[in-house]
Amino acid sequence: MSGVLRVARAEVYRLLRVRAVWITTIMIAVASAVTAWASHLEALREGVLDPIDSGSGWAPLVDGWRAGLVLGVFVTLAHAARSLAGDRESGVIRFSITRSASRSHVLLGRFLAGLVLILSAILVTGAAAYLVAWRVGDFGPFVEDGFEIIGRSEIQAELFRAVISTVPAWLALYAFGLAVSCMAGGATSAVTTALGLFVAFDLLKGSFGDWGLALFASHLPTLADSSAWAELPGLVRGYSDAWFDERMMRVAWTVPWPALVLVLAVGDLALRRRAL
Repeated sequence: MSGVLRVARAEVYRLLRVRAVWITTIMIAVASAVTAWASHLEALREGVLDPIDSGSGWAPLVDGWRAGLVLGVFVTLAHAARSLAGDRESGVIRFSITRSASRSHVLLGRFLAGLVLILSAILVTGAAAYLVAWRVGDFGPFVEDGFEIIGRSEIQAELFRAVISTVPAWLALYAFGLAVSCMAGGATSAVTTALGLFVAFDLLKGSFGDWGLALFASHLPTLADSSAWAELPGLVRGYSDAWFDERMMRVAWTVPWPALVLVLAVGDLALRRRAL
């Protein structure tokens, strides 16, 4: 286990020193902020804010945060797919293995570093969207024409459930990217393969019906969203009364873990058999 933690610490330390990582983080934060601001401007243009007495900040927050998460999902998948394949090409991976870390430790250490990336993406995008939404609105109960449609505590609970339901599926996706990285011949092919398969699934998952919920990637915020974030924009505007119920929450928290273990096992087997 010490080898796993050593690899994870080294990877996080390396990421903190890479300028491209900071630039990408800023871009994701800006995308969240810009989307939140655009959401507010659209509400002004359409006159939606006129009858709203309270809760006008929730819609920009949800729109901005969701946009940042969608972008973050694609960025972290690309990073996972590139990581081991790129280090194998450059020879960096050999240094980890020669410093008392097995190939399995290298894979699991990179996975733990991915957890840091995912949590950071959630926090950064949420903070950026919140700052804009706080500036242009308020976070009281959603009140329209004097009638309370949704209470503040209810909105907070749904937002929290949407965030935490995303984490297991996101971890499974990161593990999938690592598995592709272990099997691919190079960094470029790994990134294109991982992103291509994910986009293809995103476009086709609607044809799977309810069976699609048994696949972990269905619970991620994406362009064709079927996750807990799909109903939130309508919910915080009073257009929808659909809630992310307990059954869906259990599915979102249960489905990704077997897939995560499976793809890590496949990646570990592939990495053990590859020449470094």
